[in-house]
Amino acid sequence: MSDASIVPSAEAVAGLLRSGNAAAAEAAARQLHEANPQDCNVMVLLAISLSMLKRFPEAVEIHRRLIELQPHEAAHHNNLASSLWDMGALDEAEEAYRRGLSLDPRNPGALSDLGALRWQRGDAVETRELMLAAWRLDPGMPEPRVYGAPACHECADTEMTERLLEGSENWQFLGPKLEADLASILMQIDRTEEAERRLRELLKRPDAENIARLRLASLMERVNRLDEAEAMLERARVDPAQINEEKAVRATLASRRGRYEEAIPLYRALLESAGEGIVSVDTWFALAKAYDATNDSANAMQALQKAHEIQMEHAARLVPNLARENSNPLDITSYPVAEEDYARWQADPGAPSAEASPIFIVGFPRSGTTLLEQMLDAHPGLRSMDERAFLQKVIQKMQDFGDYSYPEDLHRLTPAELETLRATYWESVRGVLQLEPGERLVDKNPLNIMRLPIVHRIFPNARFILALRHPCDVLLSNYMQSFRAPAFQVLCSSFERLARGYNDAMEFWVRHVALFKPAAMELRYEDLLEDFEAQTRRISEHLGLNDVEALRGFRARARAKGFISTPSYSQVVEPLNKKAVGRWRRYREYLEPVLPRLAPALKRWNYEA
Repeated sequence: MSDASIVPSAEAVAGLLRSGNAAAAEAAARQLHEANPQDCNVMVLLAISLSMLKRFPEAVEIHRRLIELQPHEAAHHNNLASSLWDMGALDEAEEAYRRGLSLDPRNPGALSDLGALRWQRGDAVETRELMLAAWRLDPGMPEPRVYGAPACHECADTEMTERLLEGSENWQFLGPKLEADLASILMQIDRTEEAERRLRELLKRPDAENIARLRLASLMERVNRLDEAEAMLERARVDPAQINEEKAVRATLASRRGRYEEAIPLYRALLESAGEGIVSVDTWFALAKAYDATNDSANAMQALQKAHEIQMEHAARLVPNLARENSNPLDITSYPVAEEDYARWQADPGAPSAEASPIFIVGFPRSGTTLLEQMLDAHPGLRSMDERAFLQKVIQKMQDFGDYSYPEDLHRLTPAELETLRATYWESVRGVLQLEPGERLVDKNPLNIMRLPIVHRIFPNARFILALRHPCDVLLSNYMQSFRAPAFQVLCSSFERLARGYNDAMEFWVRHVALFKPAAMELRYEDLLEDFEAQTRRISEHLGLNDVEALRGFRARARAKGFISTPSYSQVVEPLNKKAVGRWRRYREYLEPVLPRLAPALKRWNYEA
């Protein structure tokens, strides 16, 4: 008997597949299939070998035949979906995954695969749902955690983002692709040291060197190490699957270097191939900023309108009530403290001194709060922690006491309850920052402008700095910014919504400052740029600081700090300049309809329109 007449076993074919010898596996599987043409297991092995050889249309035909033979076998539908996806037939792939899940809805692998497909198609909302479902069924499976985390992050679900990545610093090697993708989400959530460590390890592997270089270049840009980023990118040898990612990094670096004419076509090429899902939004915003930098206001506005259109579709799925036309994303401003309630506040014997209280930097977003934060963080006696919503936790704790409503029942809080609320705040702070003896905390969160009642109740001696900027520049800057919080995506979706929100927030602040009379100073961004030395003296005197020079050297401190979580991370390391002052005038035709609503703020803070 000749060797050709010997039919291989299914186990032998499976062994060839495990060893990566796809060509030999395909030949053996075909021989076995000819001998057993109705054996479904053999057909599966043949289809797998064809997929490994990237002969996807042939694999698809076999999967379709398997479905004809065993229509209720979910695995055949899922395998068909994977081959269709590899072919680029995304609609058909999604349909096949959904058919498979209708037969086996508790299959974590299929849930994860469909989630990954929905993520590729720009749907962060369903990706989050699918990945969380897969993770709950199989908590040890890495894919739902690695890919569920960025979907949760995109949906502003910070708690689940952190939970999915809990303990990741101790995870064993996950394979090149998962490692690179894990690093990407880690760098987005301020865990850049862990991300860099993983990517440096990945760089040592020949099969992952190029993707590691691309991700490292992206990370280095994010922490303002531009020379290193460019050097790392130039050493990457990009394969076809990574072309879009390389374009994204090159476009970002070109923009950072002021080469906008180079960046714009790269961004446009990315958008042509990326579709219109939420994952493309940051590119639309980046394109708008590049157009703005070249004084092309019309194209900038077109890009921004597209970005906001996509964001509103995303927000409408997460917060449908807020997405309605007359909703108020800043509804906290509808609940001021009444004068008669404030009159009933009892003195707090345990209230800390100004030196033992945080310093609060507030102001409507994009008013220069990050610049102020970095200035104060440069002082050796002060420490900042980027933006945290810890005061919202304090409000929740107050409501957990029982039948207390915020803010009308602030007068009912006992000294012991006030102490508990302060402890809640400081416990949250210790979760992200350890203050050394003698150091004062800088709490910079612009939206705390609307939480003045709770701050003044638990820290009545605290010092505040209200960051101000021309209201029109504030509105324009917010409109040009990509925010992840759905409520803020709604707020920033139009100049009309922004103007209404700005007016409500500033009126809320003015009303409560008049009522509480806290130790607050106002600082106009334009005045800071005009006379930096004089304004830093004002800040130092207000806060009781004895080293004003430290504030003036903030740029070096910001560069050394690396990761800065706010959208201004690339600006605060640059020399002070007036490029953004009066930028709104180039967009006056778009802002003109809201100028009457801004009139009170313009008059109050001496701005011209």
